[in-house]
Amino acid sequence: MDKLTSVLGAFSDKRDSLVLYNALKGLYDEASCQMLTTSGLVITATTGKYVPKSGAAIAYGIVKGYHVTIAAGTDMPALAGTVTNAKFNVFCFYANKSGTSLTATDMVSAMGTEGATIDVVKFPNPPAGKTLIGYVIINPTGTGNFVGGTTALDDGTVIPNTIYVSVVGAFNPTALY
Repeated sequence: MDKLTSVLGAFSDKRDSLVLYNALKGLYDEASCQMLTTSGLVITATTGKYVPKSGAAIAYGIVKGYHVTIAAGTDMPALAGTVTNAKFNVFCFYANKSGTSLTATDMVSAMGTEGATIDVVKFPNPPAGKTLIGYVIINPTGTGNFVGGTTALDDGTVIPNTIYVSVVGAFNPTALY
């Protein structure tokens, strides 16, 4: 497959080439960064339970066109930020290309912008060159706010309803028109 710059280099008008490059580079990035099988995100079984982990099977993906795997039971990166009681928010997990078998140090998490209902939550802008593994939906409806890294994901008194979503394929909820 031709690289975007090679294809656009054939244009005689370099201004048109630049405009098309800026319009298409995000699509090329998303096409080269995606999970091919589910990561099966679940709550970790370790003490504290502050981060999700991948499920019981190896997950396969591509990052910048390179094949990567996430071993079964791999912890996701730490959650940072607070979700206000009775609000909704998401924490997304992204993988970078630093090796073929990824660990939490090869990943980053990013928090969205909370909302009163799930349909108004804003996902974080995806970082370029990283693959979205999945996300958790946090809706603290118990005794207080959810605080990433402090509140356990199975703390039923704060968040009795964490939802784990594993993404397969290209997915960018911020790509609006």
